[in-house]
Amino acid sequence: ARSEAVMTTVPKAKNVILFVGDGMGISTVTAARILAGQLEGKAGEEHQLSFEKMPFSGFSKTYNVDAQTPDSAGTMTAMASGVKTDVGVIGVAEAVERGNCASVSGNELVTALELAEIAGKSTGVVSTARITHATPAATYAKSADRNWEDISDMPSEAIAQGCEDIAKQLVNFEQNLEARFDVDVDGIEVVMGGGRRHFLPKDAAFNSADAVSSTEGDRTDGIDLTAKWQEAYPTGKYVMDQAGFDAID
Repeated sequence: ARSEAVMTTVPKAKNVILFVGDGMGISTVTAARILAGQLEGKAGEEHQLSFEKMPFSGFSKTYNVDAQTPDSAGTMTAMASGVKTDVGVIGVAEAVERGNCASVSGNELVTALELAEIAGKSTGVVSTARITHATPAATYAKSADRNWEDISDMPSEAIAQGCEDIAKQLVNFEQNLEARFDVDVDGIEVVMGGGRRHFLPKDAAFNSADAVSSTEGDRTDGIDLTAKWQEAYPTGKYVMDQAGFDAID
């Protein structure tokens, strides 16, 4: 009866949350299932992880257009946009040439997050990695190379040709999307993750209160993107610790 109820009722989803467990192939999930079960005093194999109890499951092949063993940039681009692409590129179709800024133009893909923004929905990106890392970046950025997380990571040719680093694309997401499609959107509502260094200038004067290195920032253009974001969203809250997070209304 339960499965019939699942099959015949089609309620409207209030929210859609895509969880990506990077690298969670069958062998990894099997090992996790057995360990979790054994930690509960069972043999392990009969255990079920939380997501294995869901009513439906499926398998997908992971590969890039030019690689049998894929990377997060190409695979997350496929998940976010529905289009398979090359290894190491973000938010662009396979006609792009990795590392070639000029090849991005005309190959930009549209992501589910961008469609949600255009539809007037609230959107968010949360990562346990750097927020400019390939998986989260594929929701909002278009880049010929996943490694272009900030301007110091880019070749001078790409900078001269006008390509934006990934951190800058996150901060400029709203204006970039509006310019691309001549729409009015309100930008991503929630962004949480690591990689603060890619948003701060390579200057000790811009170190955060909890900086763990003598110069926290990596940016070589002198731009403090956290300040730029705050300027663009005066009612927005930029937080870097638990206390700041807890203080958000």
